[in-house]
Amino acid sequence: MPTIKDVSRLAGVSTATVSRVLNGTTPVAPGTRQRVLDAVATLGFRPNAFARGLVTSRAGGIGVTVNEVSSPYFGAAVFGVEQVAREHGIHLLVSSGFAEAARERGSIDFLVERPCDGLVVQADGLADDDLAELVRHGPVPIVVFGRSVPGIEAACVVLDNERGGALATAHLLERGHRSIGHVTGPHTFPDARDRLRGYRRTLEAAGVEYHERYVVESTFREDGGARAAVALLERAPEISAIFFGNDQMAAGGIRALREHGRDVPTDVSVVGFDDVFLAQYLTPALTTVRQPLVEMGRAAAHMLLARLGAPGERVAREFAPELVERQSVAHVGNASVPRPGAR
Repeated sequence: MPTIKDVSRLAGVSTATVSRVLNGTTPVAPGTRQRVLDAVATLGFRPNAFARGLVTSRAGGIGVTVNEVSSPYFGAAVFGVEQVAREHGIHLLVSSGFAEAARERGSIDFLVERPCDGLVVQADGLADDDLAELVRHGPVPIVVFGRSVPGIEAACVVLDNERGGALATAHLLERGHRSIGHVTGPHTFPDARDRLRGYRRTLEAAGVEYHERYVVESTFREDGGARAAVALLERAPEISAIFFGNDQMAAGGIRALREHGRDVPTDVSVVGFDDVFLAQYLTPALTTVRQPLVEMGRAAAHMLLARLGAPGERVAREFAPELVERQSVAHVGNASVPRPGAR
């Protein structure tokens, strides 16, 4: 079945222009309008009644709130949401909440007032009860991204972060490492706590003692990773590997390790988390745990459109992480440990 993207490609115009022609709400140059109509006729395209309704009887857009739109992590997720929005000929507005409850609520209010017909909300500052109330009784339909909230799980798109932490730790154990540090994100973030839990249970399952001094809490940024790496070297100079809670921290950590005379991976092996675009361009290229951020963003958008009444495809709610092996982990001996199973 032809889509609005097929029409836009054949007519040589944007999907937004196709939408304007089909809905007749905004003047379009006669020649452009005719090209669109000819493409519709050639392809046998039948306009999506939902997309048409968004422009005529609704605001015609959806909103996304994230911690910080400049982050490569959130940028990938927003890109996935935007892909689906474009496919449906609707618009996207984005606002940052910076992981602070008041600013997150302000971002949500801002987007509702624009107005947006529905929201994809990524929030670390708002409490579970606040998010559940918004999903159940908010002014517009809402899907929660990257966080499972009790009672509204069906409206959440999440990654199995605990399994991701287990995958990273098991990989280092398999390469012979036993003194493995972990740099976590802020413990107020559920994903940071889940990755730490996966790290700890995998060590214990392999008979390796868990040490509190091997764990440093920091921010999910490059400078946070750098500070944490230095702290680990000072408190546990014997560590041979570090699992960082995200790739940005790993990038800062690798630089700090080198500045303190530690080669990666000869002296200290490093594993990250997320597999954002910079991971493969670090030196050495970063072994990391991939979460399919674009696919998760697309799933969140499809879930939101379904809540708005659009005919849509069935999508996954929980996604599985995957280890991506590159060059930042060295072997320090032969060891065999069980691969982490699904929870």
